[in-house]
Amino acid sequence: MSIQATDVPPPVALLQLVTGYWVSQAIYVAAKLGIADLLKDGPKNDGELAKATGTHGRSLYRLLRALASVGVFAEAEDGRFGLTPLGECLQTGIPGSVRAITINHGERLYRPWGELLHSVRTGEPAVKHVFECLA
Repeated sequence: MSIQATDVPPPVALLQLVTGYWVSQAIYVAAKLGIADLLKDGPKNDGELAKATGTHGRSLYRLLRALASVGVFAEAEDGRFGLTPLGECLQTGIPGSVRAITINHGERLYRPWGELLHSVRTGEPAVKHVFECLA
């Protein structure tokens, strides 16, 4: 992905890159909860999805809105959420699914990347540092 200087002002482009982990973690949560599988038969509202996933309705609604703003889900005027082509890729067991790798990244790789400074300072792999601390 290349952002050209003419697309957005440089501070905006840089902030989009800096906050990219917000989106990746939101996608991880949706994948972990199986939201795309729940939407495969058609749109549902946040209450239905919260009940099916055992989550807090208003918090789930904010997650779904955030993901709709980046094209993972679509929000209809009636407040129901449906799948987009991006969101379909989070379904279980379909060709081209990235659900498993998304969950793996969210659970196994997110924390080590948060310790990149440790690796750069010490030369020690962040994965080793993070998971030894957890043991």
